[in-house]
Amino acid sequence: MKKLMFVIVAAALLGAAPAQAKELLGAQLCGPDGCVTQRAGGLLEGPGGPFSGELAPPAKPGAWYRGYLLAGDRGKVVGKILFYYVPAAGQVVQPGRFGQTTTWTRPDARLASLITALASRTKPYGTPRLTSVTLNGRTADDPQSYLRLWTLGKKATEYPDGLGSQQVIFFTEPASPWSDGNYVVAYAKSHLLLRDGQLVAMPKDVAAAVAAGRSLDPGRTIPWTPVAIAAALAALVLAAALARRLRPRPSPQPVAQA
Repeated sequence: MKKLMFVIVAAALLGAAPAQAKELLGAQLCGPDGCVTQRAGGLLEGPGGPFSGELAPPAKPGAWYRGYLLAGDRGKVVGKILFYYVPAAGQVVQPGRFGQTTTWTRPDARLASLITALASRTKPYGTPRLTSVTLNGRTADDPQSYLRLWTLGKKATEYPDGLGSQQVIFFTEPASPWSDGNYVVAYAKSHLLLRDGQLVAMPKDVAAAVAAGRSLDPGRTIPWTPVAIAAALAALVLAAALARRLRPRPSPQPVAQA
């Protein structure tokens, strides 16, 4: 079944390239300073295709590259197949397309060697900066704090009941391995998180914060929006006025006669 799944995925990837593409000719890796390209043959390793390496959980956010497999016909490049590469984890990820779930793998030897060689020739992008995070379409507070959803959690021992689920969508510029076609769903009531096929348990306080769309930064307990700041200042002014009103007045002192 696993091999069959990889065959279907590989066929879908090649099918997404232009119709005249019949072979893979090499790869391209891109960072903030530009792209580097290298031709290579024999990338379709076995029945699973070029991305048939060991399945892996999503990599933690960090440095990354945008990559492409070069699809062609009789030595001529006619299209590209997108993937991302996270060097610290040694993983590649294919963003979800055409109903396919985003898949994280450790590339097989030939592709791994090619990608490593390309990575030595250009610098990677840094940890992505989240410009926005939505929960069932509602914007969350402090979007950067939601990168925690890619690192926290322990192995789940139960399954979600489906109640109160929230689809989490991450936005970055440019698109990154953690913000392009990923499938992340938070089940706050069950304290569970599904991220690109991996199910983990969330701490209770994190689940509550996600349900409310609050910051996930442990050191930030109050969302200091303009309205919250104004309310806090008004409370301080009121407290100062009450303190002055309730302060004991000094008793009159006798005046010495000349």
